[in-house]
Amino acid sequence: MKKIIFMIALTSIPFSVSSAELTIKEDHAIHGKIFAVKTAKKYSSVEGCSKIANAKSKVNGFTFDMKSQKCTLFKKVRSLKAQTGSVSGTK
Repeated sequence: MKKIIFMIALTSIPFSVSSAELTIKEDHAIHGKIFAVKTAKKYSSVEGCSKIANAKSKVNGFTFDMKSQKCTLFKKVRSLKAQTGSVSGTK
């Protein structure tokens, strides 16, 4: 129950404040050259995914899939396309 409440609270916070260096867009997914895919619990949130993306100098963006809880880091961003249930950030 706490996890559900946390996810609702997290999704209701404006994503632009989650990271100073990343531009965050809800319901969008990045297409590009993948750097890494993170599935560990500490990356299973928009906040965790954006933190690791911000910490890696070779990473230029990320997409977090809310349904699968998967964080994909991109070293090259080719495009940003509308995709329900995804949150993306670019540097």
